[in-house]
Amino acid sequence: MFFSLLFGGCQIVTSLLGNVNGKLAEADTALKAGDLATAAAKYDEAVKAAPTNVDAASGAAYLKMLAGDYAAADALLAAAEPAAGARAGEVKLRRAVVAVRSGDVDKAREPALGSGLAAGKLLAGEVDLANGERDAARALLTEVQAEPGAIGAVASEYLRLMGDANPLVAGLSEAQALWALGQRKVAVRSVEDLVKAYAESAADGDEQVLIWAGRAATVGEPDVAFSLLDAIAVSPPGQAWRVQATRGIALCASGQGDACVQVFEGLANSAPGDGYADARLSAALAAVESAPAAAQKLVEGMEGDNAARVLAALGDKSAAAGVAADPVFKSQLGG
Repeated sequence: MFFSLLFGGCQIVTSLLGNVNGKLAEADTALKAGDLATAAAKYDEAVKAAPTNVDAASGAAYLKMLAGDYAAADALLAAAEPAAGARAGEVKLRRAVVAVRSGDVDKAREPALGSGLAAGKLLAGEVDLANGERDAARALLTEVQAEPGAIGAVASEYLRLMGDANPLVAGLSEAQALWALGQRKVAVRSVEDLVKAYAESAADGDEQVLIWAGRAATVGEPDVAFSLLDAIAVSPPGQAWRVQATRGIALCASGQGDACVQVFEGLANSAPGDGYADARLSAALAAVESAPAAAQKLVEGMEGDNAARVLAALGDKSAAAGVAADPVFKSQLGG
């Protein structure tokens, strides 16, 4: 959520005149076209000309983050922060996002909270929850639960879970926070008993079990996925196909490629088109390492960025670039 909110598209508001203004406009145009090399060069030129310009630093940091150089991304934002004025909170929150993307979740809390923004308080609350600091998390989440849109809705859901009398259900809030912060394997490994306990009393219990089974399958934890699927007594209304598709993804993740492919062949005429395509690509991604032949078969005829990720992981970057939709991703693949 925070990554796309703060960096997605990286639309530049060119507040400076002359050379910096021109470099930012050129960088923005190149980025939209997927020309990452040109965009990175233009942002770097803008930063050299105006190291404290928030737009230049944000654009350059975005490109550094795409390249996996999180330390450089943070350094660029840190240099711009002292002179950012009214936009200092925005810069701090971007630094928190960089920390999360780098995997250093604890490092994200201070800049997220220091931003003073509702999104920052939510992120800091998630870090507290992930660390088991429920009282601190509750205070922050309570502050933002009245916010409109996704921020308030997410905070309210965390608070609902935390307030449950069943400690296992309350613990599900921590697993949710871990998942949101990108600590996905840790979340899945901790969730089995928690989500089963939730299902015993909640109206949407089987739906939550199915969601977490899908998450487990897609992050390479098929044993957890199978256990959760076996706990679903009755498929949620209209979701029988999804239960089967999730089992197929788990089969792919466990290396049972032929069985996985058979599941998806059996669903081809009964599952809804978009949902089927998404699940099939998830299965292909899960099979890349454990059952590459199945991954190749599942991705045949598919297009879009997830299909491109499968093909790239299978070693065919040319084919991946040919089906990728996002220009930035296509550029990364060499297309």
